[in-house]
Amino acid sequence: MPEDFDHVRKGYMESRCEAAVKALDKNWFDARWFDNPELVVAEVLKEIPKGSRIGAGGSVTLQEIGLLEELEARGDEVVYHQPGQEPEESMRVRKEAVTCSYFLSSANAVTLEGELVNRDGICNRLTGMMFGPETAFIIAGANKIVQDLPEAISRIRNVAAPANARRLGIDSPCVSRGKCVDCREHSNICRVTSIMHKQPMWTQVKVFLVADQLGL
Repeated sequence: MPEDFDHVRKGYMESRCEAAVKALDKNWFDARWFDNPELVVAEVLKEIPKGSRIGAGGSVTLQEIGLLEELEARGDEVVYHQPGQEPEESMRVRKEAVTCSYFLSSANAVTLEGELVNRDGICNRLTGMMFGPETAFIIAGANKIVQDLPEAISRIRNVAAPANARRLGIDSPCVSRGKCVDCREHSNICRVTSIMHKQPMWTQVKVFLVADQLGL
């Protein structure tokens, strides 16, 4: 009978989360790690007061863990753009989301040197992480933890960007090739890269890592 390696994978992810949290703490982020998605959802619900107004950026991770639905179910106002919205409405919602007191998102990569690395096309997600909201919650699975900035950029170019372009139905070259080719298509979603070396001065950033595979 094949040996069950789940406990080995879990232990590996836990050690990666623990190491990343220590590095993030040194860079003044409020960093913690959780054993499973249910625990991180419970912690966010505890951290954000009921009846709050919360913005959110596009995130597969948030969809997977059901956090937005949990917040709406208890009566919070959650502001986030959704598929099918007209461009004008989508832009309005994106702008409104970054004016909320709280902002939720994930990260494209978290380095073991304590940095958050992200790349966007429209950049509402990057804005909400850094300026506008009083508190930003960044939730990421252990699969997004990388060694350093070069590995973070490589992950974005060859994993996150092609996967997200496919998710969004964008016909860019990376979708068919499975990696970045530095395209100059108008559909290119890799236009601005942000590196948060340390927590911004006027925004509290809480980085919650989960010892599980989440997001793209």
